[in-house]
Amino acid sequence: MKTTLKRVLTDTNTKGYYLVSDVLAFFTILSITSLVLETVPSLSSYKVLFDTIEWVSVAVFTFEYIARIIVTRPVSSYIFSFFGLVDLIAIVPTYLGLGNLTFLKSARTIRLIRLLRMVRLAKMKRLSVRDVEEKMSFFAVNVAIFIAVLVSSMLLIGTLIYIFEDTTFTSIPYGMLWSFKIFLIGIPIEYPSTALGQAVHMFGRLVGLIVFGVLIGVVGNIFKDLLFSGKDKTALPTGEVTSND
Repeated sequence: MKTTLKRVLTDTNTKGYYLVSDVLAFFTILSITSLVLETVPSLSSYKVLFDTIEWVSVAVFTFEYIARIIVTRPVSSYIFSFFGLVDLIAIVPTYLGLGNLTFLKSARTIRLIRLLRMVRLAKMKRLSVRDVEEKMSFFAVNVAIFIAVLVSSMLLIGTLIYIFEDTTFTSIPYGMLWSFKIFLIGIPIEYPSTALGQAVHMFGRLVGLIVFGVLIGVVGNIFKDLLFSGKDKTALPTGEVTSND
């Protein structure tokens, strides 16, 4: 059993690894979405559904956490690692039964950091661009990376402003919309009234610049690949195309 767990959790050459990664990514996105919607006052009637999603997701994350402890040697190398601490913090508030407190409820959004594993997984899949289908795959991966960074940044800033300015920003989605306006620059926004809220505002401006930098990098990579990949190909008299080594 230990061998199987280690293979599906760490061996990137097996299908099981990618299947488990996809399942964990699904529950990560599902639990974050549920948590965000849970803060919307008009959706309070769906509390039972949100609670069910939360506990099922936590059960999955707990199994993963225990499994990683079992297969990792020394154990401390995982428990005290960055992702090990993230995995623990992602489940502790729920088990403590303190999820209804605003700060601890919002702290569960740290699960978005788990999505970094998805980005890392995408980078590990080295895509060779030889035809249109593979070009579309390369394009999709780059766009997905940018969207993941954008949404994660909006969620981070939106959650922080929801915590520190809860009288004005009554839900995380409202905070996320506010953060998107900050990223665009020039659009009228509500200005925070507290010192911590103003700090979040300045931090949001900085994050917006970082997101813009990521966008430039993604677009640059796509155009670079599309413009220069054709230089390695030569047309034969028969109309076939071969690559120049």
